[in-house]
Amino acid sequence: MFPQNYAVLVIGDPSAGMFEFCCYLGATYLTAGEKVVFLEANSSPDQVRKQMSDFGVDAYEHESEKTLAIIDAYTPLANAGDDLNVLRVGDLSSLSDIFEAVTRGIEKVGGQPVKILFDSLTPLFMNHDLNAMGRFFRDLTTMARFSGTMTALVHRNILDEDQIALLSSIADGLLEIKVDQSFRRFVRIKYLKGVLVTPKWVPFDFQREEEVEGASLIWGRP
Repeated sequence: MFPQNYAVLVIGDPSAGMFEFCCYLGATYLTAGEKVVFLEANSSPDQVRKQMSDFGVDAYEHESEKTLAIIDAYTPLANAGDDLNVLRVGDLSSLSDIFEAVTRGIEKVGGQPVKILFDSLTPLFMNHDLNAMGRFFRDLTTMARFSGTMTALVHRNILDEDQIALLSSIADGLLEIKVDQSFRRFVRIKYLKGVLVTPKWVPFDFQREEEVEGASLIWGRP
């Protein structure tokens, strides 16, 4: 969906289906034979697997084949259980631990090229100031560009404009998602470095296929 060696920031309303969007990307990449590292800070690994299953992908199978590494940055270590397929981040207060977990995820799937999905950066701002997050995101994007492609999510109306502006200035591309009062979803590609885009809002949704497994992302036309 995005150019190789890019770090794309997705900015969206919390109610706009950001988690679904991230899982859809992961399922699409895996179906296409890509390797995926999925860092989840807002939901459990089981929720990631369930959502991918709704999109026609067996996450367990890809984990066993080492084409998918899920990093759990959401579940407290005391409640993590014994799921040996999952990499753990014990404490969101350590940005170095998060960076190291992504590195281990890349190694687990056999190295580059890899698609990195980060859902989301929002909770990290609860533990770190703007300067620390800027350094972390810059280092992460540098690694991601070398390793393949990264899509990182951040939530509007939870973070302030300065926080979002800092991340936007580092990313190679910006995609925005919103939902209107009728709960219709809209998306626009605001910026892609080196690519000519028309930043118009278009409707989108996830549509179940009637006769085949999985789902498709339905984009409107500008």
